[in-house]
Amino acid sequence: MAIYIGFKEKAIEFAKQAVVEDEANNHDKALQLYLSSLDYFKTYLKYEKNEKCREAVMAKFKEYLARAEYLKGVNGTDTGGNDSGTAAAQKVRKPGQNKEEEDNKEKEKLKAGLTGAILTEKPNVRWDDVAGLEGAKEALKEAVILPVKFPQFFTGKRKPWSGILLYGPPGTGKSYLAKVSSSTAMTNQRASE
Repeated sequence: MAIYIGFKEKAIEFAKQAVVEDEANNHDKALQLYLSSLDYFKTYLKYEKNEKCREAVMAKFKEYLARAEYLKGVNGTDTGGNDSGTAAAQKVRKPGQNKEEEDNKEKEKLKAGLTGAILTEKPNVRWDDVAGLEGAKEALKEAVILPVKFPQFFTGKRKPWSGILLYGPPGTGKSYLAKVSSSTAMTNQRASE
């Protein structure tokens, strides 16, 4: 563990010097210092096992890498054009935008996955369609149907159940019971309105 502590300290030292040179508009010197810093950070990341430390260092690594790429564009080592430097500057100035785009993509994937799990139409299932499971049926009726059908009984300290946990092996009718209770509760709710 003590072997690679020097790499991190050296990388930070080079990064600080690079920032100073960058602010002084010494782009060539800043670029060399950024690259040296990145080398030390790369070596440090190779041996670091703590995930939180790795994430923090990786964030700085990416920031310095983006700045070094921008400086390469400014110095003319890539194309020498003014447009490439401007595009690189926009990438460096807006690092949160890429994260926002990635977050939006992840949210869209999550929404797409959840749409299949959420019932959008009312299931057409009755209590008689479920064979057996009388105890579970009664518990669901007490917890879900009665508070909707007779809300006047559940006032003050007498409150309906907050929920029921349906557990058991696959294929025993848990989802079917949930469909029955939701369809019955919705029917009763519409009838009382």
